[in-house]
Amino acid sequence: MSSESPSILLLRLSSLGDIVLTTSLIASLRGRYPASNIEMVIAKEYASLIPAIPGLTRVHVFDKSSGMSGLRALRKKLKTEKFDHVLDLHNVLRTRMLRRGLGKSITIINKRTFKRRLLVKFKIDRLKNSPDVIGRYFETAASLGVSDNGLGPTLIVNAIRQNNRIAIAPGARHWNKRWPAANFTTVAIELIARGYHIDLHGSKEDAIITKEIGSYLPVGRFTDFAGQLDLREAAEKISEALLIISNDSGLTHVAEAVGTKVIAIFGPTVKQFGFAPRSANAIVLEIEGLYCRPCTANGLDHCPEKHFRCMTEINPANVIKELEIMASNSQPGTKA
Repeated sequence: MSSESPSILLLRLSSLGDIVLTTSLIASLRGRYPASNIEMVIAKEYASLIPAIPGLTRVHVFDKSSGMSGLRALRKKLKTEKFDHVLDLHNVLRTRMLRRGLGKSITIINKRTFKRRLLVKFKIDRLKNSPDVIGRYFETAASLGVSDNGLGPTLIVNAIRQNNRIAIAPGARHWNKRWPAANFTTVAIELIARGYHIDLHGSKEDAIITKEIGSYLPVGRFTDFAGQLDLREAAEKISEALLIISNDSGLTHVAEAVGTKVIAIFGPTVKQFGFAPRSANAIVLEIEGLYCRPCTANGLDHCPEKHFRCMTEINPANVIKELEIMASNSQPGTKA
């Protein structure tokens, strides 16, 4: 294909938030190269989100259960397409195997892995002036003439916002990234008393948490969607809500991408890792200056210090206060 319309392949298998964040780059690539063939490889568990991602010509779905034979078959198929540019936005073993010999130009994301380790292990911050994850994606695509315009992710859904609905996503893949369910329950009860309808969101695994929260809420004043929707459907339902209260999880980025206001609760992780929402209608609640933060880049099944202060010191009143500000259309900032 000509340099005016290069063929481009993006590799980002997982996870949900990381895939959603690629949409900023995809939009810029499509704007710069309207006639180009722009394709992407993602893992099967995220395939239901594909209809909501604008700008892609084609998406290749990889089933991790197919193992090495499936990976080789996909690589063989991709090789026939003779891509001009391959952007590895993941840089894990599977994408390293996939990318070999696929394009005339292969560019690999700089994930700042060493700097993350410095921050986690020794609390030495070399990330404070580094680009966020979206910015790192744009770094990877610099040779294609696109630059980061500061905009956040975008997903296309068809829904009407209802200002009396608040979404709550209490789950996260790892235990210590979850604000206590009792706190989400307290917030939900207060919001219902103020006339809001609560929508509970999450995966099948999160349904244990949402069921616990729902057991304390009045019938008819909440809807538990956890494990009931595919990713596109979840994005659509979240877009109907005025605001979402969530942890540092993929649904935070889904909410930002559909224009829903966000209160994100960051406990063991920090904004320097690059996952803070960009939207002016999003806020991160965290305990800044806590000696043990961050204790992990991805999450753990326990608190290493055995006190869990990063989460327990963010109380429901903090969340309610910020929600009041955001519901009144004031512009929030980042709060400690």
